[in-house]
Amino acid sequence: MRVVIYSRVSTDRQIHDSQLQEVRAYCVRRGWNDAEEFSETASGAKTNRQGLDALMALVRRGRVDAIVCFKLDRLGRSLAHLAQLIGELQTNRVALICTSQRIDTSATNPAAQLQLNILCAVAEFEREIIRDRIYVISVASYARGC
Repeated sequence: MRVVIYSRVSTDRQIHDSQLQEVRAYCVRRGWNDAEEFSETASGAKTNRQGLDALMALVRRGRVDAIVCFKLDRLGRSLAHLAQLIGELQTNRVALICTSQRIDTSATNPAAQLQLNILCAVAEFEREIIRDRIYVISVASYARGC
């Protein structure tokens, strides 16, 4: 089994440690001791990210059987981008496993697919809430400066 671990944080003030600790432990429990790792610092709203792009290149070349990440929102925040990624994973027969959300598409499990579709929508909703919060803070900061 060719397994790849993917982790992402949004800013350089954050660290990957908690994500990687859980994901690595999961892989060890499954007997996947030689998993390759891709870790990066980039906004989840960006569809082009160096680590994710390298990972998806491996997927397209048939060199990955499963991607293990901490949460679905580590891959992406927009429904369109997540849907595109998930479509590519399905086309290339690559399982997606999100350890903290108990998503595992490696088995033919209709419940897992339903959960995955719902979580894609939730990830986009969460991104919009963050964007609105940042906008409100920016407007309030600007108003104080006037």
